[in-house]
Amino acid sequence: MRRGLLILAGLVALIIFGGGLTSQLLTEAPIIIQSENPDASVFKATPEQANQFIIWVVFVLVNVVGAGLTLALIFWGGNKQVATARAMPNANPSDENALESDRSTQT
Repeated sequence: MRRGLLILAGLVALIIFGGGLTSQLLTEAPIIIQSENPDASVFKATPEQANQFIIWVVFVLVNVVGAGLTLALIFWGGNKQVATARAMPNANPSDENALESDRSTQT
């Protein structure tokens, strides 16, 4: 647990450091401004562009989380069935009477 926390802290520090370097490059780099129009700028966003970006980010995150929850539910259900099958005594799967008697004792 402690090792994982140290690795996570190191990765976060690396990302913050990289972001700082990137921001320094953007502020100190000579930039030729071709237009003052924010629609033509790579570094500025109009309110409409910012809204569209936020909407797309939320859309993608909701879909990724939804897909993850769906897969988690499917695997949980599958694991529950496997655990039930493993908990049964050594019965021949073709012997339906043994399986039915085990089911009736579990409920």
